[in-house]
Amino acid sequence: LEWSVIQKQYMKKTKQYFQIRANTKMNILITYFCCIILSSIQQSHSASPSPSPSRSIISIPLYHKGIQHPDKEATSDIYPIDNAYAIFLWIGTPVQVLLVMVDIGSPISWSQCDPCNSCYPMQRPAFNTRASSTFRELGSYSDTCLIPMMREVFGNSTGWTCRYNVKYGSATSHEFHSFGLMVTDTLNLEHSNTQVKDFIIGCGDSYEGPFRAQFSGVLGLGRGPLSIQSQLKATAFSFCPVSQGSEKPSSLEFYDVPPEMDQNGSIMVALTENSGYPFHYFLQFVGIGVDGFMLDIQSRVWGYGLNYDGGVIIDIGTMLTYLPTDAYSVFRSEILRTDHNRAAASGYEGLEFCYKDDSSNVFPTIEFHFENGNIAGQNFVSYKLNHNQLLFTPEEGTVCLSFAEGKSSALTVIGSNQLQGTLLTFDLVNQILVLTFNEC
Repeated sequence: LEWSVIQKQYMKKTKQYFQIRANTKMNILITYFCCIILSSIQQSHSASPSPSPSRSIISIPLYHKGIQHPDKEATSDIYPIDNAYAIFLWIGTPVQVLLVMVDIGSPISWSQCDPCNSCYPMQRPAFNTRASSTFRELGSYSDTCLIPMMREVFGNSTGWTCRYNVKYGSATSHEFHSFGLMVTDTLNLEHSNTQVKDFIIGCGDSYEGPFRAQFSGVLGLGRGPLSIQSQLKATAFSFCPVSQGSEKPSSLEFYDVPPEMDQNGSIMVALTENSGYPFHYFLQFVGIGVDGFMLDIQSRVWGYGLNYDGGVIIDIGTMLTYLPTDAYSVFRSEILRTDHNRAAASGYEGLEFCYKDDSSNVFPTIEFHFENGNIAGQNFVSYKLNHNQLLFTPEEGTVCLSFAEGKSSALTVIGSNQLQGTLLTFDLVNQILVLTFNEC
């Protein structure tokens, strides 16, 4: 999105917040009387109660370029921006609106805060801690700072404050860190009266590496007790990445009960953990197929075996899919063997296989094969890339295969370009990722 569009959305959402707060008292009264009526109806009903269906706690529409949508209960807006996805967070009392990037592997949410002498340059104001009456710093001996799973994040806490250190980009050549204090403040969810008091969030005051100026920080959807879904006590969440040029809305939803999945048009993939990357959701990966044949890549490359530092994850903060060197070399050889029917074009940073956008080009059929998350089903399931998922367009007239070599890591990272149009549902109870095709 253009910065002017983002700025208009920022002003609009700030006005929406105060309109919502002005109507809060009336909404409380209406809700109170509705509850009394519903209670009397339930007491008079003689039939046996039926099991409660899954319902979303929060529904967050994703859309592009400010397309309007009907108001829903507990909703917010997520935008595709700069090859990533971002959300407006309403934090503090009175509210301040922050634009943060969504990250599936981040253990916490954080935003840069003012005062700050060492923050990266941003296109919007940092969170003003002195302006919020509900802002509170967490101490190094607080329950939050002593969580055993978070030692990697809070291990450098000294003195009175609880400090965090979060690392990003470990699978690519651009590793970067955010440093700051852990704090609590009030989180408001737009288009509703939903409010989370004492929401635990990071307050960034320094950094290392190439953070994007469009974003104030990160919304953490990773594993762990301090991610947003954990603080909301959600048992599942789902989202459908729209393409960067799409104007069709989609939504991010959190569930109190994992939703039932339709087997038609979906595959279930087993999730697993890797102690080397405790906050990521790892996929049980089998291999890559090109034109119907599985590439000859040893299973250890995908993270199998003891003492491995690899594995396969999803990252919607990057567009490309990064393969470790051992896998990329085999993939590269196969593409070179079959690309004689395509008109070559100059490559771009990280993109080796680029071609003129010509209708005569014939591209390979590429599939990802995963272990089946449905125990009663087949041994493995396949995810076939369509034309848009296979190709990335760095500029008009040129298309590139959306694969690159992850030179600094043994991790395999599946990027958002190959996930666009697919509904991703993370079932945290059953440790399953459900991929539903053609949903956005």
